[in-house]
Amino acid sequence: MKHSALYVLLVCSALVTAYVVFLGAVSISVGLHHMDQDGSWMPVVTGILCILVVLWFLFRVARSVFQALTRNDTLNLR
Repeated sequence: MKHSALYVLLVCSALVTAYVVFLGAVSISVGLHHMDQDGSWMPVVTGILCILVVLWFLFRVARSVFQALTRNDTLNLR
């Protein structure tokens, strides 16, 4: 049961990450298409920041899940 729950957590976090990366890419694209307007750098910076933060979070979650999957849960009764 533990393994399937961890895999579900990993898949859900990957789907959320993909969604936020898509939104960040759209934000960057909008900022780059409107370079002639004032403040067009703001969507670009926000998109890059969102992508970096969510990727950092995904890598942390994935590393924790893989460590939990490879850890042995044995009890020493002595």
